[in-house]
Amino acid sequence: MKSKISTAVSQIPLSGIREMWKRAAEYDNYISLGIGEPDFNTPKEICHQALEDAVRGATHYTQSQGDPELIEAIQRYLLERLGEDLSTGQIVVTTGGVGGLTSFFRTVLNPGDEVLLPEPYFPPYRHNIEWVGGKAVHVQTSFENSFVPTPEALEAAITPSSKVLVLNSPNNPTGAVIPAETLDNIARIVLERDLLVLSDEVYERLLFDGRTQESIWKRPGMNERTVVVHSFSKSFAMTGWRIGYAFGPEWLIESMIKVVSSTTSCAPSVSQRAAVAALRLDAEVIDAMVEEFRVRRDHAYEVLEQLPGVRVHKPGGTFYMFPDIGQITQDSRQFALDLLKEEQVVVVPGETFGPSGKGCVRVALTVNQEVLKEALERIRRFIRHIS
Repeated sequence: MKSKISTAVSQIPLSGIREMWKRAAEYDNYISLGIGEPDFNTPKEICHQALEDAVRGATHYTQSQGDPELIEAIQRYLLERLGEDLSTGQIVVTTGGVGGLTSFFRTVLNPGDEVLLPEPYFPPYRHNIEWVGGKAVHVQTSFENSFVPTPEALEAAITPSSKVLVLNSPNNPTGAVIPAETLDNIARIVLERDLLVLSDEVYERLLFDGRTQESIWKRPGMNERTVVVHSFSKSFAMTGWRIGYAFGPEWLIESMIKVVSSTTSCAPSVSQRAAVAALRLDAEVIDAMVEEFRVRRDHAYEVLEQLPGVRVHKPGGTFYMFPDIGQITQDSRQFALDLLKEEQVVVVPGETFGPSGKGCVRVALTVNQEVLKEALERIRRFIRHIS
């Protein structure tokens, strides 16, 4: 009966993230640094308001574009964050950040269109590109350039079939943040080559060391050809609510709304009410979570950089680290499997995120400091044993 599964779906491999999660279930004392989900619960203020709204009747369909009150709240939020006053028609509420990705690719791609995909990358990008007949074209990065896409690598990957560039900053899985000057140069190439841009900025609040979010949207000429995806999942610890949004030029967003209408009808109404409450939340609540992730980052960096055969950057954002273990082994999948077997610690093989991830592993700092210290001690013990 498997022959009846579509080719597009059957060719998708099991996610390396989900594979490690599944394998970990065989152990009783494992520590997971695998899943990219904040360990914090959604702030109670958000939950209480969403429940109150649900009791009052916010349990029905909303407009496909989104709850008007949420769209208005997003407009205020983006005015504060970007300094731009977006129209209602420039915003669509989606089912998680992934809902923004899928609706964008379905809206703009025809069979054979190429999407320039800097790697390492979030695996669902490629799946959603290929499901609609597009072709993912890798833009290589390296440890040496901090996994930041360079204008030179982008130019080398462009062909006459190139239509879209995907950017993700801060980046999953590396934590890399694209510098402002690099974004300036990338924007110049985008305009010269008449590309569209999907800018995945779901980690835009999770920045460290005084950084502020730099978006290609802000570059001259880019707001007419860029769609930016935001999510409540990471910054507000709302992964299970499955709520996000996208903004861009009206000519593109109006077509994305058609896709939302035909695929999910609308984002969950109760989750939209939670999102309204999230955007009203005192910034200190989010800042406290970000500070906790910074402390974990600093500790993990101090431990990992001292391990034999390991190279690691201190990420500028997110809650991920992407250490290079290539001097120990290039087979990061086997490394991850052996680490799980020997020390019951879950990390994700770097090749899950594309060829540039070979010889690396993704470490998610999504456990409390005490548990993280134990996990890092187990990793240290494992590496010293095999080195």
